Amino acid sequence: MKKLLNAIAMVSVLAGSAFSIANAAEVTSATAAAVSQAEVRKIDAANLKITLRHGPLANIGMPPMTMVFTVQDGAELEGLKVGDKVQFVAQQQGSQFVATELQPAP
Repeated sequence: MKKLLNAIAMVSVLAGSAFSIANAAEVTSATAAAVSQAEVRKIDAANLKITLRHGPLANIGMPPMTMVFTVQDGAELEGLKVGDKVQFVAQQQGSQFVATELQPAP
C-alpha cells in the first residue's frame, strides 16, 4: 500500500511539472506574439514619447499606422535615432499607448 501511495504521489508531482512547463511555453509564445516591428519617426525624450510607424499590433488588434507611444523608462530611448528599426511590445493603458521592451531590431 505504501508503494502505491508513493507512486501516486510521484505521478502527481510529474503531472504538475509537465503542466508548469506547458504553461510557461504558452506565456513565452504569447509574449513573442506581442512583439511588433516599427521604424522610429520622432523622439521626444523630454516627454518620454516616441513616434513609431509600426506594423500590425496583434496583441491589441490594431492595424499598421504611425502613432505616438509613451515609454516608461527614458533609458529605452537612449541611442535611438529617427529611421532606426525597432521592436517593441505595445500596451494600452487607459487612453494611452505605451511601448515597452523597446529595443533595436536585430
